[in-house]
Amino acid sequence: MELTSKDTVFLVEEFKNYINYLPLIADLIASDIYLYQPAVDISAGILVAEARPRVVPPLSIRQEIGKIVYFEEDEGLREIFQNNKSTFKKAGIMVGGFPAEEEIIALKKRTKIIGAIKIIRNLLIHNEFPYNVRAFKESSYWLIRSLIKGELQWKEYVEPIKEQESILILDRDGIILFSNLPGMRLFRSLGEIGNIWGKKIKDEFFQKYVEEKGKTLSAYGEETYEEVDEERRIFYKRILPITRDGKNPWRYYYIIKEITEIKEKEKELRFKSVLLKEIHHRVKNNLQTIASLLRLQMRRLDSEPARYIIQESINRINSIALVHESLSRFEEDRVNIIEVAEKLLQAFKQTYAELPCEFHFVKTRKNLFLSSKYATSASLIINELLQNAVKHGLNKDKNVSIILKIDVNNDYVTIEVVNKGENLSNISTDTKGSLGLQLIQLLTEEELKGKLDIIILDDKFRVKVTFPRIEGEENG
Repeated sequence: MELTSKDTVFLVEEFKNYINYLPLIADLIASDIYLYQPAVDISAGILVAEARPRVVPPLSIRQEIGKIVYFEEDEGLREIFQNNKSTFKKAGIMVGGFPAEEEIIALKKRTKIIGAIKIIRNLLIHNEFPYNVRAFKESSYWLIRSLIKGELQWKEYVEPIKEQESILILDRDGIILFSNLPGMRLFRSLGEIGNIWGKKIKDEFFQKYVEEKGKTLSAYGEETYEEVDEERRIFYKRILPITRDGKNPWRYYYIIKEITEIKEKEKELRFKSVLLKEIHHRVKNNLQTIASLLRLQMRRLDSEPARYIIQESINRINSIALVHESLSRFEEDRVNIIEVAEKLLQAFKQTYAELPCEFHFVKTRKNLFLSSKYATSASLIINELLQNAVKHGLNKDKNVSIILKIDVNNDYVTIEVVNKGENLSNISTDTKGSLGLQLIQLLTEEELKGKLDIIILDDKFRVKVTFPRIEGEENG
């Protein structure tokens, strides 16, 4: 049955403080958790949030948010919502083929029940924990009560726990009451011998927390560094206090994640990124050096056609150099082709300043990011389109307007150059007779998998390139 506004009104504001904590708490108590609210006008509850543990296998993997559960099908929800019970417990049930127990606790606003949290524990796992089950169950009980009463102050540290993270429960003096298997393995790797239960934790991070925040219920986390056998290891540690009286910390969940390998990989990636940026910078400089050498050669030429051919080559080199310049300034392997087009257009304005020509840029957005592979092709295409417009559309005695347009519509990118002037109808549209048009066609069809259109109408000569928008682009 689908939900309608007539059936229910979701209490998002009422539940948001609970929902944010559910994934982390599902890990800490190693149980599946469901949050329900009562439906309106029908005898049912509606599932508005759910969380499953990562540290143990969940009892269910189906996503069922929005599901209507009728009271005749769920005794516990009926007892909470219809009979106004505060709690409901049921053991000896089977869920997903596993023995389980169910606990439901009412959520109240003043005296009115506005929701219910259902906790389902896999007894096959809970009854075989190789550690202090009593401390685990006591802490789980008061953790849930602290959640329901709104006493948790963990907002900045609610990241869910991954499978191999260490979970410890400490008392106020730092005595270890509970540890999961990853926690025991971690302490053995740090040189701890024998059973760690009942031992006082020797940890500067915990001592610092107790000294600075020990009288509060505030959570805290940071990266720490430890030297083990002349090897530096890096950890991310979180301390999450729980209370019984609503004021003072009673016990602490101590979450430890080793991030040495992650940090080493990040360091390698940063080094590779810097190296790659330096390579792009050097390629740009080398291309600009080649362009400068060609300019020197061009100045020695008396032949106007030869000078024009050299200028075409310089423009092509600069269009590639602009892409490498952009790549040398950013971490990602992507280029804002709008920015490249603006610089190309500015270069053309300076190069052909003596001609009676106006260059214009029409864009529908500030950014259009392409990967370096596609950006190089797009930059060359823009250069060739502008070069073609200058070559075939300009006349020293006529005023001509050259308009560059870049747009993104649906799943396609369009790059277009329009000449507006007089007597443009004699321009050939045969790509075989023009190196520039041949290059545009080759790059469009082979590299960008797009198409090239050439249209001549009276005083307008239009060349348009359309290619698929690459998946993963970010545009704005």
